[in-house]
Amino acid sequence: MSSAVLIFNPRAGRWRTPRLVDRIQAALEWPGQSIEARPTRSPGDATRLARQAVEAGAQTVYAFGGDGTLRETAAGLLGSKVVLGTIPGGTANVIPLALGLPPGPVAAAKRLREATPIEMDVGRCGEEIFLMQTSGGLDARALHHLDPVHKRYLGKVAVALAGLAQWRKYDYPDLELVADGSTQHASFFAVCNLPYYGGRFRLAPDARLDDHQLHLVLFHGRGRVETMAFARDLALGRHVARRDVEILQVQEVELKAPADLTLQLDGDAVTSALPTIVCLAEDRLRVLALPGAVI
Repeated sequence: MSSAVLIFNPRAGRWRTPRLVDRIQAALEWPGQSIEARPTRSPGDATRLARQAVEAGAQTVYAFGGDGTLRETAAGLLGSKVVLGTIPGGTANVIPLALGLPPGPVAAAKRLREATPIEMDVGRCGEEIFLMQTSGGLDARALHHLDPVHKRYLGKVAVALAGLAQWRKYDYPDLELVADGSTQHASFFAVCNLPYYGGRFRLAPDARLDDHQLHLVLFHGRGRVETMAFARDLALGRHVARRDVEILQVQEVELKAPADLTLQLDGDAVTSALPTIVCLAEDRLRVLALPGAVI
């Protein structure tokens, strides 16, 4: 009998997670596979639980929660042969979307039984990994000030309100970075491993999870009007045609300034001492994907 572990965040998103876990577990089980459900209690728990599952000989680890929970779980599996199955349970759920899964957690769990393992690239920002992207600018500042209680109950509305509040007073500092040896300046950047951002918005349209490349998006606009226009064009899928937007394929990005830069890492605000290197991790991650994944 094969063994599997279901790691879940009881506080993720607006799902009634404890009530759903039994249904998800039942949807994942089939003859010959046993599944043990393990909740997280605090940041870092998903990584610790994933490492324990690897050491115990699990063949598959499922993660039910937001993109941050999936990132933490992936950190515990990276470098092993254990397969990660992602189940959407957060606010944006970009990673399951990129892997071809439906948005509902129970529906996604059922479809995972049909999924096949693939290998995907993993980004690294300093000592942390990311599956989607790391970015700096207004979005990271908004997430830094986002009330987690508001996010839990209002979801994307809370994120939008936090973004609007910061947009009114953001001072657009100059962000300096070096992309494959070339110095760049912008008011917003995102180093992307996947095309999607904040849901179904395709910030880096050509990014693929297995292309051995990172995609650097630079926005050079420096005012509230330009920023709102950029957000509008991103929503409409036409931001790539803007004169103040560049998208580059890169292998390494060094983040240099300002020293107090706040970053966004797969939907979570983090701080990192600069300079910081963003690149691809040496190891790839085994994940369950359906036809339609961005490969």
